[in-house]
Amino acid sequence: MSKRDYYEVLGVNKSASDDEIKKAFRKMAIKYHPDKNPGDKEAEEKFKEANEAYSVLSDKTKRSRYDQFGHAGVGGDGGGNPFSGGFGGFGGNGQSFNFDFGGAGGFEDIINAMFGGGGFRAARRGRDYRTSITIDFEDAIFGTTKTISVEGEQIKLKIPAGIYDGQSIRLGGKGGEAPNADGQRGDLYVEVRVRAHKTLTREGELILSEVTIPMTDAVLGTEVKIETVDGDITMKIPAGTQPGTNFKLSGHGAPRLGSDQRGPHIVTINVEIPKNLNKKQRELIEEFAKTKKRGIFH
Repeated sequence: MSKRDYYEVLGVNKSASDDEIKKAFRKMAIKYHPDKNPGDKEAEEKFKEANEAYSVLSDKTKRSRYDQFGHAGVGGDGGGNPFSGGFGGFGGNGQSFNFDFGGAGGFEDIINAMFGGGGFRAARRGRDYRTSITIDFEDAIFGTTKTISVEGEQIKLKIPAGIYDGQSIRLGGKGGEAPNADGQRGDLYVEVRVRAHKTLTREGELILSEVTIPMTDAVLGTEVKIETVDGDITMKIPAGTQPGTNFKLSGHGAPRLGSDQRGPHIVTINVEIPKNLNKKQRELIEEFAKTKKRGIFH
């Protein structure tokens, strides 16, 4: 199901001021807040939709990208982590593991909850282990396989493409041994940390970077090399490019977990204004300013 236009969601037009956007969101938040509508799934969805729209339109940078590229300009989901629950389906070498975002109880906890903690003796589980691993920015985009050591036993960990910094992978049955023969091993939780890249950042499915060009190149046009996770790409800068202009490199962003499709890489253009001009340069700029005032330059 395609997303609705964020301006439509908040009931404002595209020229709405920051204050108008804030007032529109506040009105919707009060109307659809879950505390005022307990158990109302439709109200809950509308509240989430309004919150997502406001998170983009209240941010000048994200709003600019959204106005230019639509939902693709903000990663298709407001630029945040799209996962709020478990996510499974990856495996390797006979291992089954899922993404875990906290709050999951063990088998014994579930049994106790069902039977009130009495009248049934649950088989005891082994202890859960927790560890962490740090990977490069590119490994988070394309996925990788790492070997980790837990109590001396070597375990291959498959890290899927698109994983976010701070997410954990749960490897079922790779934790501590059960304390009795009827029990089961605990799980292993591996927190994945992603090293910062020297020039690239990530927002959801977007990869973002900036490039600074001289004023003359912005006026006359040029070509620049852009560093991407896929290697350097030559990008054409058209004549008359304004500072802050965004260019989209489709398919060079990050993938959504579980999908082969990748978002865009968005490049923001900064224009360097010279601080010190020699006499000749100053005369040329002054002459240019005069011709512009006379209406000769268009």
